[in-house]
Amino acid sequence: MSVILRVHDLAVSYGHIEAVKGLTFHLDSGEITALVGANGAGKSTTLLALSGLLKPGRGRIEFEGEDITHLPPHQRVARGLVQVAEGRAILTTLTVAENLQLGAYTRTDKARISASLEEVYHLFPRLKDRAGQFAGNLSGGEQQMLAIGRALMAKPRLLLLDEPSMGLAPLMVQEIFRTLVQINQGGLSVMLVEQNVKQALKIARHGYVIETGHIVLTDSGDNLLRNPKVLEAYLGT
Repeated sequence: MSVILRVHDLAVSYGHIEAVKGLTFHLDSGEITALVGANGAGKSTTLLALSGLLKPGRGRIEFEGEDITHLPPHQRVARGLVQVAEGRAILTTLTVAENLQLGAYTRTDKARISASLEEVYHLFPRLKDRAGQFAGNLSGGEQQMLAIGRALMAKPRLLLLDEPSMGLAPLMVQEIFRTLVQINQGGLSVMLVEQNVKQALKIARHGYVIETGHIVLTDSGDNLLRNPKVLEAYLGT
């Protein structure tokens, strides 16, 4: 199994407060890896550092063997490291189709971009039905589908997802997670950051538990779901 992302001693601060405190971990290619923990544990900060939106105080980030620690975000996207932000960050005054086209801004081959658009519409038929509608008129679940679809338009090799279930009804959460499994089965590596620990670990091959900026547990998703510490701290059993 090859490693697609390797992180060593990553630390990120907000002013004088260190939110991520020397994380070392890796992601295997072709797998779903979950980073789970309570609100404020450092999950989203970690993703923002990986995507280049926060500068680490120290540490090294390697993507497909290349040191990307100091690359700007757009260059990481061009290399295939793409994030779906918490809160979706769609452009509400543009149509669904326009939002999706924006996801392909680093690409130039119109035929392949068109093919990617059809793949997204196949994955999310609701988006095809609403292609001409303003994105702001979509439901929360449809907006999450659009955010994921827009990221897929960049042809990522690693998709970073920040709290994709946030604010969604339970049935929509199930649909989003089924789609993530489907995307992964197509060969795409996924890093999933979630407060919904049970859902995340159910679909993850491997998982890391983060507390107050430190990784405190690492194991397979199945084993973490059965771990007494995880059960007590996050699943209420």
